[in-house]
Amino acid sequence: MASNVPQSDAECTCPVCCDIFTDPVLLLCGHSFCQHCLQEWWRQSSLRTCPVCKEMFHMTHPPRNLALRNLSDSLRQERSKRAGSKEICLLHGEKFKLFCQIDQQPICVICRDSKTHTKHKCVPINEAAEEYRVKIQTNVSSLKTKQGVFEKQKTDWENMATLIKLQAQQTEKTIKGEFQKLYHFLRNEEAGRIDDCRREAKLKSDAMNVRITNLTAEISELKEKIKTIEDQMRAEDLSFILSAKSTLVRSLCKLQQPETPEGCLVDVGKHVGNLQFSVLQKMAGIVTYSKKCFVSSSLDFVCLTIRFCILTNKRLCTQHYFFFSLHSPCIFGS
Repeated sequence: MASNVPQSDAECTCPVCCDIFTDPVLLLCGHSFCQHCLQEWWRQSSLRTCPVCKEMFHMTHPPRNLALRNLSDSLRQERSKRAGSKEICLLHGEKFKLFCQIDQQPICVICRDSKTHTKHKCVPINEAAEEYRVKIQTNVSSLKTKQGVFEKQKTDWENMATLIKLQAQQTEKTIKGEFQKLYHFLRNEEAGRIDDCRREAKLKSDAMNVRITNLTAEISELKEKIKTIEDQMRAEDLSFILSAKSTLVRSLCKLQQPETPEGCLVDVGKHVGNLQFSVLQKMAGIVTYSKKCFVSSSLDFVCLTIRFCILTNKRLCTQHYFFFSLHSPCIFGS
C-alpha cells in the first residue's frame, strides 16, 4: 500500500486484493482477508497457509471478523458519499489520473496497484483522451465528407425535380401540338394523353420530393451528430474520456450512400414517340408510320434541357445524353 493511505483505509484493506474488505475472515495468526480472496489463495496454492506469514492452518472455514466487516462497510459508505463526482474512484476515493487500456476505463493510482489492474497497461488520462480524440476526429471528417456528398446529391435532385416539371410542360405542349392536327375527331384521345403525362409527372415529382425530404432529414441528422460530437470533444479530458466509447460509436456513419434510381424522369418517349401512329392505329389509312416522327419533339426537348442547364449553370449530364441517344438517334448520328 502507498505510504499516504489513511490508517483507517490500511486497516480495512485486504492484503490479497488491495481493496476494502468484503466479508472478512480472521485466521489464528491474527491476519484478516476477504473470504473469497482467502479461498482463492488456498485453491491456487493447494496449501492452507496465511498469505502474509505463511503459517499453516487445518481449518476450512475461518471465522468471520464481524468488527472488521462493519468498519469496512462504514468506510465504503463514507467513500461513496465522498465520491459524488465522476472524477473520484468509488472504491478508493482517489481522483482518476490513469486510464486502463485493457478494461477501457479511468482508474486511480491505487487501482493500478491492485490485483485487478496490476498486469494491465495503463496510461495517463490526457494521453488516452488525445488518442480517442484522434480516432473520433477521423470519423468526424468522414461524416463531414458524407455530408458534402449528401448536400450535392440534394442539389442534383432539386435540379432534377425542376427538370421533371419542365419535361412535363414540354411534353404537354408537344402532345397538344400533335393532337391539333387531328383535333376535330381526337379530342378525347388528346385529353387522355395529357392526363397520362400529368399523372406520371406527378408520381415522379412526388417520388423525387420524398427522396429530397428524406435526404434533407439525413443531412440535418449528420449536422446535429457532428455538432454534438465536436461539443463532446471540446470537453475536459476526464469528462470526455468517460463518454469516449459511446462517442466513438456515434461518430461512425451508418447511413447508406444516396443513389439516383433509374427511370426517375418522365418517360417522354412513351408519350410522344410515334404519337400519331399509335393514336391513329384506330383509324387505319389516315396516317402512316414514320421512324422519324419524334425528331422535332426531341429537338425541342434538347433545346429545353440545354436551356435549363445554362440557367442552372450545370453541365449536360450523362443521363440526358443517353436519353437523347435512345429517343433521338438522328441528333447524335446513331
